[in-house]
Amino acid sequence: MNMSFWRIGLPTIAVIALSCAPVLAADLETQVVDKNCWIEIFEDDNYDMDDPHVKLQGPKEFATLKNLAGKDWSNDIESVVVGSNAKVKAYEDKDFKGTELAFAPGQRVPNLGKLDMANDIESMTVACGS
Repeated sequence: MNMSFWRIGLPTIAVIALSCAPVLAADLETQVVDKNCWIEIFEDDNYDMDDPHVKLQGPKEFATLKNLAGKDWSNDIESVVVGSNAKVKAYEDKDFKGTELAFAPGQRVPNLGKLDMANDIESMTVACGS
Protein backbone atom coordinates (compact mmCIF):
# COMPACT_ATOMS: atom_id res chain seq x y z
CA MET A 1 0.00 0.00 0.00
CA ASN A 2 1.31 3.45 -0.91
CA MET A 3 1.65 5.41 2.35
CA SER A 4 2.50 8.79 0.78
CA PHE A 5 -1.19 9.69 0.72
CA TRP A 6 -1.51 9.06 4.46
CA ARG A 7 1.54 11.25 5.24
CA ILE A 8 -0.39 14.36 4.20
CA GLY A 9 -2.39 14.11 7.39
CA LEU A 10 -5.75 15.41 8.49
CA PRO A 11 -4.62 18.98 9.36
CA THR A 12 -3.32 19.50 5.82
CA ILE A 13 -6.57 18.24 4.31
CA ALA A 14 -8.54 20.58 6.59
CA VAL A 15 -6.43 23.56 5.48
CA ILE A 16 -6.98 22.68 1.82
CA ALA A 17 -10.73 22.36 2.37
CA LEU A 18 -10.97 25.65 4.29
CA SER A 19 -8.92 27.54 1.73
CA CYS A 20 -11.68 26.87 -0.80
CA ALA A 21 -14.43 28.25 1.48
CA PRO A 22 -13.94 31.98 0.66
CA VAL A 23 -14.32 31.29 -3.04
CA LEU A 24 -17.60 29.47 -2.45
CA ALA A 25 -18.90 32.28 -0.21
CA ALA A 26 -18.00 34.88 -2.85
CA ASP A 27 -19.83 32.87 -5.50
CA LEU A 28 -22.94 32.81 -3.33
CA GLU A 29 -22.82 36.58 -2.83
CA THR A 30 -22.82 37.25 -6.56
CA GLN A 31 -25.96 35.18 -6.97
CA VAL A 32 -28.10 37.52 -4.87
CA VAL A 33 -30.88 38.94 -7.03
CA ASP A 34 -32.25 42.44 -6.59
CA LYS A 35 -35.96 41.76 -6.87
CA ASN A 36 -36.64 45.43 -7.68
CA CYS A 37 -34.13 45.68 -10.54
CA TRP A 38 -36.01 44.82 -13.73
CA ILE A 39 -37.92 46.18 -16.68
CA GLU A 40 -41.12 44.67 -18.00
CA ILE A 41 -41.62 45.20 -21.71
CA PHE A 42 -44.96 44.93 -23.51
CA GLU A 43 -45.76 44.37 -27.17
CA ASP A 44 -48.82 46.65 -26.90
CA ASP A 45 -49.39 50.04 -25.31
CA ASN A 46 -51.03 50.44 -21.90
CA TYR A 47 -49.29 47.34 -20.47
CA ASP A 48 -51.64 44.93 -22.26
CA MET A 49 -51.24 41.68 -20.30
CA ASP A 50 -53.20 39.72 -22.93
CA ASP A 51 -50.44 40.22 -25.51
CA PRO A 52 -46.78 39.17 -25.22
CA HIS A 53 -44.79 40.75 -22.39
CA VAL A 54 -41.65 39.76 -20.50
CA LYS A 55 -39.80 40.89 -17.37
CA LEU A 56 -36.03 41.29 -17.82
CA GLN A 57 -33.99 40.96 -14.62
CA GLY A 58 -31.02 43.27 -14.08
CA PRO A 59 -28.25 44.03 -13.94
CA LYS A 60 -27.77 42.99 -17.53
CA GLU A 61 -26.93 44.35 -20.95
CA PHE A 62 -28.98 43.29 -23.96
CA ALA A 63 -26.97 44.12 -27.11
CA THR A 64 -29.88 42.72 -29.08
CA LEU A 65 -33.47 41.96 -28.17
CA LYS A 66 -33.73 38.96 -30.48
CA ASN A 67 -34.77 35.68 -28.86
CA LEU A 68 -35.73 37.01 -25.44
CA ALA A 69 -38.07 34.46 -23.90
CA GLY A 70 -38.43 32.90 -27.35
CA LYS A 71 -39.52 36.12 -29.09
CA ASP A 72 -37.78 38.75 -31.21
CA TRP A 73 -38.50 41.96 -29.28
CA SER A 74 -36.46 44.20 -31.60
CA ASN A 75 -38.65 47.09 -32.69
CA ASP A 76 -41.67 45.50 -30.99
CA ILE A 77 -42.03 47.32 -27.63
CA GLU A 78 -44.85 49.81 -27.05
CA SER A 79 -44.98 50.16 -23.25
CA VAL A 80 -42.69 49.52 -20.27
CA VAL A 81 -42.72 49.32 -16.48
CA VAL A 82 -39.41 49.79 -14.64
CA GLY A 83 -38.63 48.24 -11.24
CA SER A 84 -38.10 50.56 -8.28
CA ASN A 85 -34.34 49.90 -8.16
CA ALA A 86 -33.58 49.81 -11.89
CA LYS A 87 -32.16 52.39 -14.26
CA VAL A 88 -32.71 51.46 -17.89
CA LYS A 89 -31.23 52.86 -21.07
CA ALA A 90 -32.93 51.83 -24.30
CA TYR A 91 -31.35 52.30 -27.70
CA GLU A 92 -32.81 52.65 -31.17
CA ASP A 93 -30.20 50.30 -32.68
CA LYS A 94 -28.54 47.06 -31.59
CA ASP A 95 -25.21 47.19 -29.72
CA PHE A 96 -26.29 50.27 -27.72
CA LYS A 97 -26.23 52.64 -30.68
CA GLY A 98 -28.59 55.26 -32.04
CA THR A 99 -31.04 57.40 -30.09
CA GLU A 100 -30.92 56.70 -26.34
CA LEU A 101 -33.92 56.83 -24.03
CA ALA A 102 -33.38 56.68 -20.25
CA PHE A 103 -35.99 55.30 -17.85
CA ALA A 104 -35.89 56.18 -14.15
CA PRO A 105 -36.53 53.75 -11.28
CA GLY A 106 -40.25 53.05 -10.91
CA GLN A 107 -41.14 54.75 -14.19
CA ARG A 108 -44.16 53.57 -16.16
CA VAL A 109 -44.54 54.49 -19.83
CA PRO A 110 -47.91 53.39 -21.23
CA ASN A 111 -47.19 54.59 -24.77
CA LEU A 112 -43.64 54.83 -26.13
CA GLY A 113 -45.10 56.51 -29.23
CA LYS A 114 -45.41 59.72 -27.24
CA LEU A 115 -41.61 59.61 -26.83
CA ASP A 116 -41.07 58.73 -30.51
CA MET A 117 -39.75 55.27 -29.56
CA ALA A 118 -42.72 52.93 -30.11
CA ASN A 119 -41.51 49.79 -31.86
CA ASP A 120 -38.10 51.44 -32.14
CA ILE A 121 -35.92 49.78 -29.44
CA GLU A 122 -33.27 47.21 -30.41
CA SER A 123 -30.96 47.09 -27.35
CA MET A 124 -30.95 48.10 -23.69
CA THR A 125 -29.07 48.08 -20.40
CA VAL A 126 -30.60 47.44 -17.00
CA ALA A 127 -28.50 48.77 -14.09
CA CYS A 128 -29.32 48.28 -10.40
CA GLY A 129 -28.99 50.76 -7.56
CA SER A 130 -29.53 54.43 -7.02
